[in-house]
Amino acid sequence: MNILKKATRRDVLRLGVQTAASSSMLATLGTYQRAMAAVDTRGYKALVCVFLYGGNDGFNLVVPRSSPAYNTYAASRRNLALAQNSLLAINPLTSDGNQYGLHPNCAGLQNLFESSRMAIVANTGTLIQPTTPAQFRAANVPLPPNLFSHADQSQQWQTSIPNSIQPQGWGGRIADLLNAQGYGNPNLATNISLNGSNIWQGGNNTIFYTLGENGAPVLYDYQYPGYRSGTRRASFDRLLQQATASTDGNLHFREYTRSVNRTIASSQYVNNALNAAPALTTVFPSSGIGNQLRLAARMISARSQLGLSRQLFFVGLNGFDQHDNHLSAHGGLLSQLSPALKAFYDATVEMGIQNSVTAFTASDFGRTLSSNGTGSVAGSDHGWGNHHLVIGGAVQGRRIYGSMPDLSLNGPNDAGSGRIVPTISTDQYSATLARWFGADDSDLDLLFPNLRNFSTRNLAFV
Repeated sequence: MNILKKATRRDVLRLGVQTAASSSMLATLGTYQRAMAAVDTRGYKALVCVFLYGGNDGFNLVVPRSSPAYNTYAASRRNLALAQNSLLAINPLTSDGNQYGLHPNCAGLQNLFESSRMAIVANTGTLIQPTTPAQFRAANVPLPPNLFSHADQSQQWQTSIPNSIQPQGWGGRIADLLNAQGYGNPNLATNISLNGSNIWQGGNNTIFYTLGENGAPVLYDYQYPGYRSGTRRASFDRLLQQATASTDGNLHFREYTRSVNRTIASSQYVNNALNAAPALTTVFPSSGIGNQLRLAARMISARSQLGLSRQLFFVGLNGFDQHDNHLSAHGGLLSQLSPALKAFYDATVEMGIQNSVTAFTASDFGRTLSSNGTGSVAGSDHGWGNHHLVIGGAVQGRRIYGSMPDLSLNGPNDAGSGRIVPTISTDQYSATLARWFGADDSDLDLLFPNLRNFSTRNLAFV
């Protein structure tokens, strides 16, 4: 039941999509009455953004197996093409007349897809409105600024507002809504990053909390409380107590003390919850992405101890900007990603919460179909459209959503130089995830201002 006054919620949301000139307006967010039902928080749900930094090559992640589609792919990719007999077969319930396979290093993803726990969202990218290659070349429709730029496109993916420079991501805007309606735990943010700073989780009046691979970061003197019989820690505690009780006029001194106290309290709160949570037996690969997803699973396991019914996690994997040595480097990264995502899903099954946790991939952009060199060390350049993965028990899996593009160079989907024009926008992709997470359908146009330009608001993959 939605009992929030509509004008109030819309005001709260509008504050999240103002331009950078609106800093004074953002300061007024606290004057709005608390929202009561802008996000449905019944039960537990978690979203996990898996960002593939550098521009993952989706066209070597999902590849046509049947001829002549494979022959078209191989002719365009030349020395970047995977061998047809190496592809891991998938059998989508949807069909465009072609057969498809996954990269040979993606056995875990193949298992998830074939068991209907993973969906592929085809040819997705930053768009302001539906755009054809001819319109792109003529520049007679509004286009996302600075296409093919890492910094700009990764930001636009995370904000889902490509036509405006924004410091807030759509995950952060949802956290703002939750905060505005009085939801949350004062001891811990709804947004948790396992991969440092990011834009997706940045909000106007909420901040994300960053964890290391082993839990909450702890001040040195608190990591080793027995060092020198605890004398150093005791001295540090006395200094903090004195500073907290101080009434002098040094604002910097008092704020620094409050910050240190918050850091200590948050670290203890999170690590105590993790220690009290049920242990997981699922084995994760000992890679960077595996360790991040392992800790995300542990945080989900501690959801009762943390007192949260909504969580948004951010994890990341670097290295996808492969202008050379593409085949080897890309295969190596996928050999890390695939088992980590499979282990994460298995952990949610172990906890009995797989229907309440959805993981999804995002990336700067796709890669060009064309190769930039000769031999096995050749690479690809910055593209546009890309294939993405959505994983979880609630996912309507074993399906390909959207249209797989024609992979011929200078073909009907090529904007030039092998750059495929997206046919699904980041707004449609993100809005589908936000709606599942509990955002009100009537608020999606404010969370994703360009969504109104697309006829399909919900892709229904989850």
